[in-house]
Amino acid sequence: MGLPLHSRIRQKLRNILNRVLYFLFPNHTTHERIPQQEIERILVVRINYRIGNILFTTPLLRALEQRFPNAEMDILIGARYPSPLLKGFKTVQNVFDFPRKLLKNPFYLIRYIRQLRAKNYDLIINLNSGSASDRAATFLAKGKYKLGFHVTKEWSPLTHTVDIPAGEIHEAIKPLYLMEAFGNHPNEFPQKMDIALNDDERLSARNELQNRLMEQGGRWDNRTKIVGIFRDARFEKKIENGWWQGWYTTMKALNPDALFIDILSPDVTEKLDTDLYVILESNLRRLGALLSQMDMFVCGDTGPMHLASASGVPTIALFKVTTPALYGTLGANDRSLIIGDKTPEMIASSVSEHLAALPNPRI
Repeated sequence: MGLPLHSRIRQKLRNILNRVLYFLFPNHTTHERIPQQEIERILVVRINYRIGNILFTTPLLRALEQRFPNAEMDILIGARYPSPLLKGFKTVQNVFDFPRKLLKNPFYLIRYIRQLRAKNYDLIINLNSGSASDRAATFLAKGKYKLGFHVTKEWSPLTHTVDIPAGEIHEAIKPLYLMEAFGNHPNEFPQKMDIALNDDERLSARNELQNRLMEQGGRWDNRTKIVGIFRDARFEKKIENGWWQGWYTTMKALNPDALFIDILSPDVTEKLDTDLYVILESNLRRLGALLSQMDMFVCGDTGPMHLASASGVPTIALFKVTTPALYGTLGANDRSLIIGDKTPEMIASSVSEHLAALPNPRI
């Protein structure tokens, strides 16, 4: 079945616009290295509206902070709500959002463009060279060096490019290859997501989690294992409640002393079982801090899975249709499991074994 008419029209318009821009602004890019001593102000562009894709930028942000510890860094993303996830990095000054409504209001769009061009950057990094909105923002922003991946037969506002890595590269690791523009190899930097929680945030979250559990009649100490679960996901990635019920029944039998917490969401408002504890938290950074104080987090392929891994809690990601090679967890104690023909009981047994083998970070 082909694309719907409106999608074909948009695709045709994008192709026409690309040819016009290519004619008016021919590509003049180079694979040469960028002089690092000139970099004091950086803008990272990733206009996207999903939690996972925003968290995929964090390995690069950590690498840039390590490479340019005295630089000031701004980040341009899509929605505003994930912005707190990026504000833990010491060099990040501002996280700007690009509301969808701007495209429907020319007056606000013009004012937004003026604000975008108000600051001069030494380096602008476009993480998705195939995105029309990312390329437009990179073009409009003022910067001496504009870096991104090399894309053939596409108009590009870049001054410097790096070849897209070959093979199946995790979407959070792929941006690290842009560090080749400074003479670095991706393996020189941590290969994991990170929202840079500080000690005060973790301590505050520990006390808050304990209070929330006590309010629901729970008691725990350093020997009690705390397992969080999240049952929501987008479209076909979502796992049915019947599957979760079978998994939870087995997990509870194998770990009778553990506390299980059902993380609720606007789309999952009722807990799976009567004896589960619950947490509903809309502030993503605070949720990440709460997750960091658990012993394990189990969920499908969804944004909170990446948030949990980026918060440092051992994360079990359950995959139905997507591939872990591109979207799986990256923490040392994380595991990505493909459900396939495995029963809930089989998965629960594997998860329980992994839980038992984990060190207890709260001791």
